[in-house]
Amino acid sequence: AEPPPSAERHRAPSPEPGRAGASGSSFLSSPPPVDAAMAMLSVQAGVKEYIQAMVDRITGMKVLILDSETIGIISMVFSQSDILRHEVFLTECIDADSFFAQEEKMRHMNAVCLLRPTNKNFLQLSKELKAPKYNEYHIFFTNVVPHMRLEQLACCDEHEVVQQVQEFFADVFAVSHDLFSLNLPSTARLTEDRSRWTSYEESVFDRTLEGLLSVCLTLRMLPAIRYTAASSLTRQVAEKLQLRIQEEQSLFEQMDREKKGEAPPVLLLLDRRNDPVTPLLNQWTYQAMLHELLSMDNNRIDMSKVPNIRPELEMIVMSAAQDPFFEENILSNFGDLGVNIKKYVEDYQKQTKNTAKIESIEEMQQFVDQYPEFRKLSGNVSKHVAVVHELSRLVETNGLLEASQLEQEIACSDNRQEHYKSVCDMLRGDKITNMERLRLVLLYALKYEGDNSIAQLKKQLLNCSIGEDQVALVDQLLRYAGQHVRSVDLFQNKSWSNYAKAAITRQIQGVENVYTQHRSHLATVADNLVKGRLKESTYPFLEAGFRSSSSSSREQRVPRAIIFVVGGTTYEEARDIAELNRAADGGRSVVLGGTTIHNSRSFLTDVAQLHMRTGPE
Repeated sequence: AEPPPSAERHRAPSPEPGRAGASGSSFLSSPPPVDAAMAMLSVQAGVKEYIQAMVDRITGMKVLILDSETIGIISMVFSQSDILRHEVFLTECIDADSFFAQEEKMRHMNAVCLLRPTNKNFLQLSKELKAPKYNEYHIFFTNVVPHMRLEQLACCDEHEVVQQVQEFFADVFAVSHDLFSLNLPSTARLTEDRSRWTSYEESVFDRTLEGLLSVCLTLRMLPAIRYTAASSLTRQVAEKLQLRIQEEQSLFEQMDREKKGEAPPVLLLLDRRNDPVTPLLNQWTYQAMLHELLSMDNNRIDMSKVPNIRPELEMIVMSAAQDPFFEENILSNFGDLGVNIKKYVEDYQKQTKNTAKIESIEEMQQFVDQYPEFRKLSGNVSKHVAVVHELSRLVETNGLLEASQLEQEIACSDNRQEHYKSVCDMLRGDKITNMERLRLVLLYALKYEGDNSIAQLKKQLLNCSIGEDQVALVDQLLRYAGQHVRSVDLFQNKSWSNYAKAAITRQIQGVENVYTQHRSHLATVADNLVKGRLKESTYPFLEAGFRSSSSSSREQRVPRAIIFVVGGTTYEEARDIAELNRAADGGRSVVLGGTTIHNSRSFLTDVAQLHMRTGPE
């Protein structure tokens, strides 16, 4: 079949970022009504509105056809019950072996496809259209679709079942209003010379560009791009992204521009290598602890290895959008969390008129186990009790309080002799695990790089029966993110007087906790960026036209910004951005993103890739 003339992409008449094309007879051309006010401030609301518009627009019984990535993208903003409310009765994965195994035709259902525009997905979709199982196909791609791909789909649509083909820019994993990830865990090899990249690195680089293009469109932002001067990788991303934005200029044309005299929104590209300390630290706020100690994957936590866990809690979801207690406590430190969860249980006790006395986290867990009717009343309360109980157990058995105090001192103060002695004592003692021993030596090596004492500490690690490959991480980390790579002095001004000043400031601000003294480098950068004080010599604009022309405009406040960390961001940095947004006069103005969201293990796994000859499969 010849492709009909309507197989080309058409501009949608509406000003929102989206385009429509069709391989059948008709165009449904208006893209999703992304509420600009919401999307401007919230990457989560932006992605959610795209998906809501997609399922609402098609009436009747629906099957949702997704791929392995869009399953995750949807699950971050919609629960299963939310999807059921939109008359979606079946969800299929186009990547699954079983997708083509089922030959039964279901003509009473319409297919809504949300797919990434990958070669594999086009092949799978073409195969499906040649022998369609469903009545109609409404196809939504999460990013820009090459023209020839639309013609290919039109050729395959011999049965004329495709009703619409559209681009809806929901191509990132929206963790919260001001945090997103691209779920690319291994990016360390992008820092090598481009001539050494394999097809894996090329695909990761392209996915990074696609994610950034889509988030600019979701947030309705045509940004001035800034990058890290000392990082050729962030410059490459900036240059290629600028080209993509120019190629897709029609998508940006009708966005509201800044008024005369206003600074444009900014996309700032940072390199993880500038701050290797933050991903190594133990965490003490709820969300960050969950990821560090239990690992979160698309807001899901595998609890199956937790001692005596009940079957219904083996896999849990922790999403601020779907869980009010988590939303309220996402940034709570561990001490406050214990108090808040006790109150949470007591509130439910009042409702059930139960008078069992509860003082400790241990007693809370026993209470939940003893009263099955309580579990039925609130699965959510028992979920948080089980999680906090497990966090407490891990803190105690791994000696995290002792280890973390020393980590914070190494990160926040300067006293080599004292730190060396303390690390040696910790290594010899039996309070902490080998992971904590390695973590302390890595932090010490970053802080006192070049000092002879590092070789002694590596020997001590080997004496603790830590494998050579793990001890080798000390040198690998220094090669990846040592002083020769970093463009900033990570440990600047950390004399005892400045350390004392910082401690006093934090006490005044109500953070007198020795375990949360550290402030990420990104927090300082973000603060300077929004105030218009970020040095152009360190973080230049890609286009000279955006440079400030006069000293008066140089300190223009940046109205909105995306900060993206190539190499992965962390939940500690997310907390810093959330606090900055909370304190901002005009509400949420900064969104943070990363190629992934690291905990210490994923960060070290990525660094370890550097000495391997082949990239991950």
